[in-house]
Amino acid sequence: MKSRAVQVTVSLFAYLLLSITAAWAGGEGGPDDHVHDDGPNYFGFVKDTAGKTIRDAKVTADIKGRPSIVARTNAAGAYRIPGFGKDISPTNVTISCVKDGYKQTKTLLKTRPSKTPPTAIEIECTMQQVGAKTK
Repeated sequence: MKSRAVQVTVSLFAYLLLSITAAWAGGEGGPDDHVHDDGPNYFGFVKDTAGKTIRDAKVTADIKGRPSIVARTNAAGAYRIPGFGKDISPTNVTISCVKDGYKQTKTLLKTRPSKTPPTAIEIECTMQQVGAKTK
């Protein structure tokens, strides 16, 4: 139970950190930057298989029937992509990440489903160094 509380606290802190950081793809990134009609924001971290964050990774949101949107991770390995519109279902959005010397191994949806539409969806991307041995 304590572990879940820590995870929720870290996720909330990460979202707040991303919300107040300027110079993100698609806007200023301030806390009032999100309009509910824009649909949920997508945010998270890109990490290696050991859990270390990866800076300057390219994060792509592929949206069925629409052009892709690209962002880059900051020095803390965090990214933020603004909403695409309330008509875009999160099930039609796929997040992927790329970085020279790495290959993507998985993405993890960390936002729990709820009855109300989310205002933010956290997705963590894990990458493995090319040539690195797996455990």
